[in-house]
Parts: sequence; C-alpha cells; structure tokens
Amino acid sequence: MLTREQYVTESVNTFLRALLTAHGYSDDQVVYLEEFPHTRFKENPLDKTYVTAGFNFDDTGKQAELGSNAKVRLYTMEFFVFGLSATWGKNVAGAVKFSLESQGVIPLLDIAQIDRPQIDALVVLGASNQQEAIASPLPWQEHVWTVRLQVEDVYDPAAALS
Repeated sequence: MLTREQYVTESVNTFLRALLTAHGYSDDQVVYLEEFPHTRFKENPLDKTYVTAGFNFDDTGKQAELGSNAKVRLYTMEFFVFGLSATWGKNVAGAVKFSLESQGVIPLLDIAQIDRPQIDALVVLGASNQQEAIASPLPWQEHVWTVRLQVEDVYDPAAALS
C-alpha cells in the first residue's frame, strides 16, 4: 500500500534528479541520494558533491473548500547538499533551489505504475537555502547547505491510500 505522502516524496525526488541531470550535474560530479547518508562518509573527506533528500513534514492540512471533501496540505521538504568545496556547495544548493522552483509546479506521478504517468501536480510555494554552521565539522561537513521546499497538495482524503 502506498500513501499520498509517498507519491509526493518520490515525485519530488524524481523531478529534482531529472532537472539536475538536465542542467549538467552529472553523477561523476554530483551524486543524488534519496535518503540521508548517516554512515556513508564517516571520517572521510568527500570525493564529490552530494545532494540528499532529508526530512519531510507537513502541516495538519485543512479543508480546501466548503461543501467538498478536498483537503489542502502544505509539505516542507528538506534537501542537504554536502559540497566538495565552498563553491560547489553554494552552487549546487542554488541549482537545487532554482530547479525546484523552475516550473511553479511539480508533476505528481503515479509511482505504482511502471511508466509513472502524471496524475496531478504539486504547487510550488517557494524554496530557500542556507549554509549550515557546524562546530568542529568532520571533513564531509565543511560545506553543508540545506534547501527547503514548500509545496501545496490538494487531494481527496478518501483516496490518499492506494
């Protein structure tokens, strides 16, 4: 069983990865990971710049309109950029932010289907980034940025589980 939340998360990850690749951030320079790399780097310096999906959270949602079952929910999604250098970290964080905002909407894909057709769209409310200050950073923590994306999803709660 897949939840609407899983559709949102995977659709955003697919969208971002495709746009980074389209803008020339190839896997030999920038690696995209779909989850936070808790043990991947340990004490070692980075060999590339990494973008990782981070934490996702939402508001409690609210009724979209009177007389309708539709609900609107605001998702905040975080991505972490671990830069090979200060320049790479800042540049890739900007590329992530502007890629996520580039079309104003992000296609919501039917991730249960092999060809993943678009079934809806998430409205992009905005994206921001910031450099993280880490006291006594390990070698892989020297150039870390967080990118936050806010998207709005309007949906029927009765169909949120499939």
